[in-house]
Amino acid sequence: MEETTDLLNPDHFTNEEKTPLSYEPPKEKEPILAQMISIILHPMFMGVYTVSLLFLYTDFNLIFAGQFIRFITPILFLSCVVPASSMYFLKRSGLIKNYNLNSKDKGFTPYLITFLSYTLLIYYFQSAHLYTWFIAILATPLLLITITAIIKRFWKISIHMIGIGALIGCTLSVCYNIKGVNPFVLFIILFILAGCLGVSRLILKRHTPAQVYVGFLVGLVGAYLCVWIGAYWGFVMFLKNL
Repeated sequence: MEETTDLLNPDHFTNEEKTPLSYEPPKEKEPILAQMISIILHPMFMGVYTVSLLFLYTDFNLIFAGQFIRFITPILFLSCVVPASSMYFLKRSGLIKNYNLNSKDKGFTPYLITFLSYTLLIYYFQSAHLYTWFIAILATPLLLITITAIIKRFWKISIHMIGIGALIGCTLSVCYNIKGVNPFVLFIILFILAGCLGVSRLILKRHTPAQVYVGFLVGLVGAYLCVWIGAYWGFVMFLKNL
């Protein structure tokens, strides 16, 4: 009887044997700078950045002088506000656990909402009879969302790097295939930002180097080809209307 009482006494155990069953190691504090870079260069903002750059380094600011707000408002609403608010309500309803775009618990609902948002955006600008290559820029996320959804079934890929890659791909394609300009300083800045974002994703341990590199290449090549095809198709349609 005395031996049983000793076994029930917590002091009977050594410190090594007193390990709590629900013990969780303290979480490491993530670098603030890496978090800020990931937020500023979030994929949802890439549409806004792309159109803003069009007004900065092309003749868009002359052709559509005084119409920057007209362009940026629907893009900001449909590419940022709608997806962000949908993610918020999905989390509140318990359908997703966090706001991490690469989280496996999300399923395809956020992708579908973003896809539909950009479809509405294309419809809005298509009705204004804008350039085909500009519509192709807005169609680029539809292509990349489809590719990402397919890859996500088999492998994790960096959506952040797809976003920054798409921004650079659209910029390169517009400069070389449409406007015939070479803003090399802008290219240097964009590639430096892409490098900073890739390093940030690695520091935050969100991805492996392979996921970062592949994500960037998918975004860069997909966006470049999409805009190039849009420009080519616009040229063909122009010749048919002559």
